[in-house]
Amino acid sequence: MHHFFAEAADISEREVRLRGENLRHLKNALRARPGERVLISDGEGTDYECEVAELGEEEILLRICFQEEIHELPADIWLFQGLPKSDKMELILQKAVELGVRGIVPLESRNTVVRLNPGKAAAKRQRWQGIAEAAAKQSKRSIIPEVTLPMRWKDALSLLPDFSLRLIPYENVRGAERTRELLLDLRELRGAVDRPSEKGAEAENEKKTPDRRRKIAVFIGPEGGFSEEEITEARAAGMECLSLGKRILRTETAALCALSLLMLFLED
Repeated sequence: MHHFFAEAADISEREVRLRGENLRHLKNALRARPGERVLISDGEGTDYECEVAELGEEEILLRICFQEEIHELPADIWLFQGLPKSDKMELILQKAVELGVRGIVPLESRNTVVRLNPGKAAAKRQRWQGIAEAAAKQSKRSIIPEVTLPMRWKDALSLLPDFSLRLIPYENVRGAERTRELLLDLRELRGAVDRPSEKGAEAENEKKTPDRRRKIAVFIGPEGGFSEEEITEARAAGMECLSLGKRILRTETAALCALSLLMLFLED
């Protein structure tokens, strides 16, 4: 089923109107016909299965059949990814979106080899955001995760007070006991998000806003890993160091391993 993101203003109780690029893609490229089913997301967490009703020159009218189940995780995961060499960042972005992240922050740390000047960084970000959007459509995400401009280590640490859980896999951590404890704690975190409100629908709606959702930060180092000084600063900032096993993982493997574990325990 083809998947599109529509503006909330174009979605009513029973209908969705597609215009612009969405219209051209669905009508001309995909050659949609009346009666065909399409998945529509409002970009704010709600998905609708729709049926093509009318194909016009200026807009396509879709009839809403039903509202889909929620596809998003019960917490917002932000991946702070140390900038890797070559095109590894594109792979990480694509798979991170498939695994449910809310946002990706390309991170410049001490051992980062790749350094982007402002002009190049803006162009890279635009390309990365396009990859995130394509991955969101492919994986039936209800939102398009945000990819930020590259951020320096100190600036990233300053954002940590906004997060409920702050994780940093580190190869010198021995044993998986603390990792298991943190993952089991995610069930309690999930319960805090999913538990029905006692204050009625108004509070329930407020709970769904981004600033009221639980937020998890995951920091992954570049090819050279994080320096000992950075790990010391991370711990001082309230980050939890954890192990991803006894083997040394490449940066792209570490990111996907950590996100897979979080997804599994949040949805368990």
